[in-house]
Amino acid sequence: MASRRMAIYAFFTGCDTGLRLATAFQLPSFGKAPCTSSQIGLALGGQDESGEPTISPKMSQTPAPTVFSPSDMNAQQVVTTCMDAMLRNDFPYENAGFETCFDFSSDRCRAALGGSLEEFITYAHNPTFGSMKNALEYSILNVGPIISGSNTRGAMQTVLVRVTPQKGDNRTFLWTLQQERRPPRQGLWLVLECIYVENAFELTE
Repeated sequence: MASRRMAIYAFFTGCDTGLRLATAFQLPSFGKAPCTSSQIGLALGGQDESGEPTISPKMSQTPAPTVFSPSDMNAQQVVTTCMDAMLRNDFPYENAGFETCFDFSSDRCRAALGGSLEEFITYAHNPTFGSMKNALEYSILNVGPIISGSNTRGAMQTVLVRVTPQKGDNRTFLWTLQQERRPPRQGLWLVLECIYVENAFELTE
């Protein structure tokens, strides 16, 4: 998985159109040089009958997403990035959406779920969290106030999200994010936990 992600990243770095597409793929890119649709098609592995690289009609008609540098993203933007990725979880490769969530997870969150990407993906397929995979839609219900950081932790903020899964009733998830204090991700908003609201109420009873 990492090799495919890095292969696309290597191409999109230094490409203005790639900058927008890399964001759609949840990949970092900071270049601004122009590139052609044929080059993009080649990077994605698409070719027409004559062997020329192509870009799919669906992708060419998709509006360019808003571009954010991770260092500029606030807590809500991190959540929407994760949710957008999970809505197309297996694009451009299997479990790319869950991998995005792992990338934006704090060390504490990762440790609680086993530590590795493989263990995170195994956890993410459980019936509760997994209901966000390829969901029909989602909406932000509430963004809590930023709780100032202290000597022992970074600032914190919650984002309440309603998800319409492919099957069953709507579900609500409470995302808690914390601003990282230590390098190499110092200053970034990272996911501390994501709790199904019904389970959150059970924890307080």
